[in-house]
Amino acid sequence: MNAIKQQSTWLDDYLDLYNYADQINDSVWKEAIVETIRNGPSEEHADVVQGQQKEQLWREFNALNDKLIELFAIKKSSSSLFEIEIVQQLIQTLKQRRLEVGRLLV
Repeated sequence: MNAIKQQSTWLDDYLDLYNYADQINDSVWKEAIVETIRNGPSEEHADVVQGQQKEQLWREFNALNDKLIELFAIKKSSSSLFEIEIVQQLIQTLKQRRLEVGRLLV
């Protein structure tokens, strides 16, 4: 999930809490929620989100590596020039994506 969607989800959650506080007539809680919304997500929340994003990137990076290993094995065992060419194109595409993901991890 990207940062904008996560921030939107955070805000939606707090607005839901505000509506619930309004339904139960808890004005103190409503004020606390408004103050939290004004201040934005806490650093702790941002750290959690960032950690989740890194975990997702690592999962994608590892999945790309696994797929590349499979494709190299197919390429090595194939006797069809057409299949080798297709596999090589897939390998190039996955290598490019792996570089992009790697840059995001640094």
